[in-house]
Amino acid sequence: MSYDLYFLRREPGQSWDEALESLEEERDEPAAFDAEAWAKVLAASRAVLGEMSVFENPAVHSWEITHEETGLQIGLFEGEWSMTVPYWTRDEQARAVMRKMYAIALAVAQITGLECYDPQVGEPLSEVIESDGRAAVPHFNSVANLFGHV
Repeated sequence: MSYDLYFLRREPGQSWDEALESLEEERDEPAAFDAEAWAKVLAASRAVLGEMSVFENPAVHSWEITHEETGLQIGLFEGEWSMTVPYWTRDEQARAVMRKMYAIALAVAQITGLECYDPQVGEPLSEVIESDGRAAVPHFNSVANLFGHV
């Protein structure tokens, strides 16, 4: 289980639900790889996370950043960006992880021109970023409670 963020392009007048549906549709071919955007996201991620591992496999159209300490992953697969973080923390630690996640998500959105959507909260990043991670904490705590982590 993980806390996920989606990146998508919304057409004018398109609802979030419609944009999310179009994200689910299969593509005939992967979107072209943007090396400049990838390099900028790498730099932005390093600035927020410090040490991280990077996986790049152009043969399968897959690029990924992993931060071992938090489990946070930023992925670019067949032209689609995503971010996930496992529910390993709760309360203030979860909030600190989400501040990092939101900071990188904002950079990805600015670099790529895509909009970021937080499906757990049901809001775009532009609406939840001001919560400084607080909006996500109940989701982390709820999962921790399900698994008996106190």
